[in-house]
Amino acid sequence: MRSELFQRRFAIVSGKGGVGRSTVAAALGWVAARYGLKTCIVQLNARDDLGRMVGASSDCYHPVRLLPDLPLYGCTLRPPEALREYGEMKLRFRALHNLVFENDVMRRLLRMVPGMNEMLMLGKAWHMEAADKDASGRPTWDLLVIDAPATGHGVSLLRLPQAILDAVPFGPMADDARAMRDLLADPRRTALHVVTLPQELPVNEALELCEQARSVLSVPTGYLFVNMMLPRVQGESDRRLLREIADRAENAAERDLVRNALAYEHWRAAQQVQLQRLKRQAPLPLVELPHLFAPIDRAAIERLGDLAEAGMQAADVHRSGTEAIA
Repeated sequence: MRSELFQRRFAIVSGKGGVGRSTVAAALGWVAARYGLKTCIVQLNARDDLGRMVGASSDCYHPVRLLPDLPLYGCTLRPPEALREYGEMKLRFRALHNLVFENDVMRRLLRMVPGMNEMLMLGKAWHMEAADKDASGRPTWDLLVIDAPATGHGVSLLRLPQAILDAVPFGPMADDARAMRDLLADPRRTALHVVTLPQELPVNEALELCEQARSVLSVPTGYLFVNMMLPRVQGESDRRLLREIADRAENAAERDLVRNALAYEHWRAAQQVQLQRLKRQAPLPLVELPHLFAPIDRAAIERLGDLAEAGMQAADVHRSGTEAIA
């Protein structure tokens, strides 16, 4: 049974900086590609974390294949390339684009327009979903995984089409902004997935983003990924024994070793407090991902992908059962 992730072609991954958005985006992309879906992970004006993880650079504007054995692609969208493509599409001729956009006055003017860079990158991502076709007229991409900016910038990005329509309700730019807004609001095409760590501040931002998705952004939501969960390695009897050992340890090395083990359990207990908080308050189905204590390479992405898929399937079953009872 495939997860609901694959039922919508525009998957946005967002969350607080440092929670592992790019890692989760890569894991989701790998799962989709393993099912044979032609998938592109789209980075927005970011460093090439994806290329570092899979061992193949995706630091280029046009999608490149990342794995020889799977239909997984990646690209990095940046404003200058997006502006050139947008200008050539609208003006039809490269020479005319160069005349209009490739001069210092226009470049300075565009830099002064709030949100222009974000509009260009979001517009390119929208075009990949809505307009990219293969030779037979089918959509080029079965799934686009958008590795969105951290929460604050991500919210601004998702609000941008409506902000442009409020300011400029007519004209070519308004038409494009309206199409982007419609994509972001379409539950058949789009889902916002939130990533967090089981820590107080990231959880605060994750809950706020979930609420904003519903009340402000009107963006349909998917899953809430709780990343870097610590595995349980001690029971209560183990902790009692460790405390007894710490009390009678004869040298500093033994005491430090025992204290580190106890500190790990305190860390895990704090994570469980935040996890229970998410279970009570989050409106999205939760998917837990473990702390791997290892470099994030292709093997790690595959493992996280397997666990993410299992977690999403379990969440789908639970949600279906809850809806049936209701």
